[in-house]
Amino acid sequence: NMKKINPKFVLRNYLAENAIRSARQEGDFTEVNRLLDLLYTPYDEHPELEQYAQAPPAWGKCLEISCSS
Repeated sequence: NMKKINPKFVLRNYLAENAIRSARQEGDFTEVNRLLDLLYTPYDEHPELEQYAQAPPAWGKCLEISCSS
């Protein structure tokens, strides 16, 4: 069963970007904490957080990251 092998929820760049911006600009770590809680159990169903399993928005598809640091 693919659901047992592949997690439903993964940390996507745009999700991390939203959480980082909120924490950095507003001092609000709510989104960081929500993502941490969700990613502790990425195989479980979380009906209230279904939007985190959706495809990224248009702006989120073009994010580039660097692993050089």
